[in-house]
Amino acid sequence: MTSDKLSVVVRVDVDGEQIQIAATGRVTTSSLQGLYPVVQRTKSLGSGLDVEMDLSEATVDADAMDELQIYSELYEVPVRLAAEAANVTALPTRAAHLATAAA
Repeated sequence: MTSDKLSVVVRVDVDGEQIQIAATGRVTTSSLQGLYPVVQRTKSLGSGLDVEMDLSEATVDADAMDELQIYSELYEVPVRLAAEAANVTALPTRAAHLATAAA
């Protein structure tokens, strides 16, 4: 069982190719207001590295999912979700977004 409190860890790939922002707890529209600045700051410090939000260990409220979809597309930040979230599909990765844009 996850906590209602959102906890965030920023991980940098050893090869330095990707930064992952992993969150546990409950993701709500209110907690997203605290998560978005972390993502933006990480992107600015990452010098062009791919940044991914990993919410696979978090519980995501339905209204927060709607907001995440918009944010993910707008800022080109992929979001990884739990596989058992049957009513939710993983948001597109940056590579998939770029491939679609190139076609």
